[in-house]
Amino acid sequence: MKISVLDSLIILLYFVGIIGLGLWISRRQAKGGREFFLAGGTMKWPFIGASLFATNISSQQFVGQAGLAFAVGIIAGGFQLVGAFCFILLSAFFIRTYMGLRLATSPEFFEKRYSGRCRVVVSFINLMMIILGNIAAALYAGALVLTHLLGWDQLPNAEFLYWLAIFLIGIAAGTYTLMGGLKAVIYCDFVQMVVLMLGGAFLLYFGIRELGGIEAVFVGNVDDAGRSMWSLLRPWDHAFGWLPMLTGGLILGVHGHCTDQDYIQRALSAGSLYHAKMGALFAGVLKTLALLFIAAPGVVAAQLFQGQEIIARDNAYVSLLTEVMPVGLLGLCLAGLLAAIMSSVDSGLCACGSLLTYDFFAKIKKGATDKELLKDGRIIMVILLVFCMLIAPFIRNFQGLFNYLLAVWAFLAPGVFVTVLFGLFYKRSTEKAAFWTLSIGVILGLLSFSLLNLPFLSTLKSQLPLFFQNNLNLSPWVTIVCAINMYLMSKYGYRDSEDDKRSNIVAVEGEDLTMTPDETRSYRRFLFGLASFITLMILFFSPVVFS
Repeated sequence: MKISVLDSLIILLYFVGIIGLGLWISRRQAKGGREFFLAGGTMKWPFIGASLFATNISSQQFVGQAGLAFAVGIIAGGFQLVGAFCFILLSAFFIRTYMGLRLATSPEFFEKRYSGRCRVVVSFINLMMIILGNIAAALYAGALVLTHLLGWDQLPNAEFLYWLAIFLIGIAAGTYTLMGGLKAVIYCDFVQMVVLMLGGAFLLYFGIRELGGIEAVFVGNVDDAGRSMWSLLRPWDHAFGWLPMLTGGLILGVHGHCTDQDYIQRALSAGSLYHAKMGALFAGVLKTLALLFIAAPGVVAAQLFQGQEIIARDNAYVSLLTEVMPVGLLGLCLAGLLAAIMSSVDSGLCACGSLLTYDFFAKIKKGATDKELLKDGRIIMVILLVFCMLIAPFIRNFQGLFNYLLAVWAFLAPGVFVTVLFGLFYKRSTEKAAFWTLSIGVILGLLSFSLLNLPFLSTLKSQLPLFFQNNLNLSPWVTIVCAINMYLMSKYGYRDSEDDKRSNIVAVEGEDLTMTPDETRSYRRFLFGLASFITLMILFFSPVVFS
């Protein structure tokens, strides 16, 4: 074991405590599917924001993004700033329409704006992203952390113990999720957000202290091209340069933060428009801070372990923890990491359960009561959890967790990204154009993913220009093709009376979709503060400070 008995005890107590909290919240059983999956529309903005953050900042980030920062520098945290900006977009342009349409799931927007078949395609895409990019990835990362900490990865039966770790994490997170639904998930996420942020802050402090103080941060930590690992600026042809981040990164961000079910589900749980908007902005603040508490420790680890080839990239965060954290605090920080893992699993399960229940089973079992949908939803969630446990270990075949995540996200996003923007902002968008755009997006996305990531196509990949061998650079071209198709089919293709009716559906009204003057002022101040915070963070981690 790489941790003390005291630290192990703290982790165990945390596990017991968070499961107990979830079960205590679940003591009053949800009466129906909508209360179970949308918390009855009663949540306040601090809990919504914390849950949005905890869902987004999961083990994929602490393991995968810190590992990426270990390899390429603080630019890995640029995804956090893109995400914070996308939460602003969610708050400003998307939430009001989603709430006004009284959605149960985010793909329901596509049925009301376009048609039922568009909703089915988007639900399928959402399911694939959540299953492959959230739940399975979280279980993989969690098992990686546990087996490394407990020393199981060095034992002769390491493979069996790896599978055991996956099942332990899945069962722990699944217990309170299946009992209490979204309300239990959101309250547990709030606690886990606090632990996450404290753990990241402590690790950054002790990591810098181990380096020799803040002065040591500014010296000697450069990449292969001689650029500071602490600078966010990378040239346009870099794998994570300014061009890929502003194109592929932004497309990923808008799709993930503004249309994905596991995020929209939390916004739809709000008691009012004000709480939904403020929750999104609060999540943006936490995302911006995550640059310091997730990516920065990865860079510190690169500086501290310089030349030590034994440090695997996806183990960088945990290796730094076990190296620099004092006994007791190490247990707290590891509890925070496990909190991220639990949050990914519980959020993904709840989101997939609601998608399959409302977008598929409710269509098949027409006339089913809310209680019947709740029962079906729980059965679905159990099946999903077992399936994700079985596929999680195969993520090890990719070179780094975050590379896997980018590959999955980049090529499932373009079609949905284009159709939702056209649906909101281009009234002439037609159902036929949307369906074919979504279909083209799925086909081109799968082909692009296969070309860049499957080993038996590596020869074809090597014949592409180097610029297009990057997931983030090829994805925007898929998006451009989708956008051209959507525009041309909408402008010049067949248009019927239903298209005209649906074009006005986004102009929703209602008393619950307004804010009081005081709420409006608070929201605008918060919005300005978040925009300023993001700008200051970009300026600080720039060549102006880190040359």
